[in-house]
Amino acid sequence: MKTLACFVMAATVLCTTVHAQNSDPIWDQDQIADATVLVVGDHSGSATIVVKANRYYLLTASHIAKDLRDSSKIVFRLMGDKPSIQDLRLITKDKLMNWKHHAVADVALIELDLGSSPLKATIEERAFPAELIHSGKDLPKRDVDLTFLGYPIVDMQMEHFSPLVFTAYLSSGLITQERGDTKTKSNFFYLNVPSIQGCSGSGVFFSVKKSFYMAGKTTLMIGVMHGTFRDNTGGKLAAVTPSFYVLDLLKEL
Repeated sequence: MKTLACFVMAATVLCTTVHAQNSDPIWDQDQIADATVLVVGDHSGSATIVVKANRYYLLTASHIAKDLRDSSKIVFRLMGDKPSIQDLRLITKDKLMNWKHHAVADVALIELDLGSSPLKATIEERAFPAELIHSGKDLPKRDVDLTFLGYPIVDMQMEHFSPLVFTAYLSSGLITQERGDTKTKSNFFYLNVPSIQGCSGSGVFFSVKKSFYMAGKTTLMIGVMHGTFRDNTGGKLAAVTPSFYVLDLLKEL
């Protein structure tokens, strides 16, 4: 835990120079939900708006990104749990669905171009700073709250748009397993609860502000939701792709 503790301290200092919704380095559930969007293609999933050096990206699971087409939609949560449905391609760089996929892990990024978006200011305000994506292979203690979320799969003529928010705890350290989509091996860690449809691609966050919680001084993204692993006894756990893979992708962009 020494490495993670040191990272939290460094990230707290970085919060004074990165984009965030306010000066408080602890994000609450509403802020995390605002940074998380629904992407709708052949299948639907969640994605996180991320900012690095004034460049904006959409981060999700690779298996979700591969199902997104030129006609795919992105849905933002506005005040009062109201949806704003946009064409995803129109806010991507060069208006192309040019996703960058990790060679090993189930994570993907695409750069955004906000110039033509009516939600430009909203996206800039809500984006999660890349400096707060944990780069190490150490994980929090197993008795601290972790948060992930997703949006239900709904009719696109939706009237309301509200996230499902889940609190979980670590059930494991890093474990090498086959991915559910490609059957190739990657590192994961497991949570004590299963994921649910629509949560794939969601960030998994440490130290999210709640009325009562055990956490650190800075909110960190520590992983991206891969999906639910199950066994023949009916047991189910959420499998999470560690966030150090996301940093691999950001270094290439």
